[in-house]
Amino acid sequence: MQSVGENQSTIASEIPLDVLEVIFKSLNPHDLAICCRVNKPVYTLAHEALYRDLRPTRRNVMHLCLKLCNEPQLAHRARTFTLFDNAVDMYLGIISDALVKLSRLHTLTLFIGPLSSWILPRTNPPAFMLRTFSCGFCLDDCLVSFLQNQDALRHIAISAPKNPSLVNFVRPHSFPNLVSLVAPMSVVQTFVTGRPVRHVIAYDTNSGRPPKISCLSTSTSPRGIQRLMLNYKYLLGVGCEELALSTPNLVDFTIDADGVSPDDPEMIDYLLDWIEEYLSYTWKLDCLTIRFHPNLSSIPCRQIDFSDMITSIFAASSRLRHVIITFYGVKARYVCRMVPGKDWYIVND
Repeated sequence: MQSVGENQSTIASEIPLDVLEVIFKSLNPHDLAICCRVNKPVYTLAHEALYRDLRPTRRNVMHLCLKLCNEPQLAHRARTFTLFDNAVDMYLGIISDALVKLSRLHTLTLFIGPLSSWILPRTNPPAFMLRTFSCGFCLDDCLVSFLQNQDALRHIAISAPKNPSLVNFVRPHSFPNLVSLVAPMSVVQTFVTGRPVRHVIAYDTNSGRPPKISCLSTSTSPRGIQRLMLNYKYLLGVGCEELALSTPNLVDFTIDADGVSPDDPEMIDYLLDWIEEYLSYTWKLDCLTIRFHPNLSSIPCRQIDFSDMITSIFAASSRLRHVIITFYGVKARYVCRMVPGKDWYIVND
């Protein structure tokens, strides 16, 4: 009887190579390693795919990085490098050495602690030109220096600066093609200005003077900000009319309901009042998402009836077509749709 791996190998040998190339893009490293043993033509494609999207773990990151440092032809194949682990401190040196070798890298994701930005290559010319960069590093001198040379960046996700004044050291002409940004509002107000940003996920938890929402109007995108996510605590200090004026073409808006207990009727009423007032100023919004935090509820969120709130939201806007209720860290969600002339209904739950 053939094993599962042998069956996969047999099937792989019978599929046209151009089809295999597409299939390999979605396979995990284990399955790609099996396909490498089929035959020479399949090996070439599978081996290419195996090193195209690198997702090391704590167990194999040292072995992988040594291999990339010693075999340039493998490093040349890498397009993405993703590492989520705050316990790789002992490997930071070899990770830094390996990153310099990835000359064709276009996506880099590093969530390995807030103080490890020194591992990023800051050579001139740069070791690679990224299109997407996400990290958990605090914005510090090393990170600013790295970002300055990444002119091809279109998507950035970064954390708060160690020193607020560091944001001002980012040159105005850096990453001129930026279209999406995930960052604190203190960073957003600088990075949006003069760039064609159209998608922003931002937050502000500082109890001091919050950044002005009007910074969103400084995007050079022809239609401005079209997709936006902000936390409710920040929104409470923002005028609804000012938000609407700063994002006149917003079509997709997500409210992170931080501080709102989804099982507390009074808190839900306050949230609903804010939403209804905002909807009175916006005319192009198509989708409103509200993300609740289950840890703030005394009962399971799936047992809470949100129907009255959803009905009120749809009634406040003739343009709105979708209301989505989600929960932080939980897959469950309610996607509600309104069809003109009919009652709203749940698309999936």
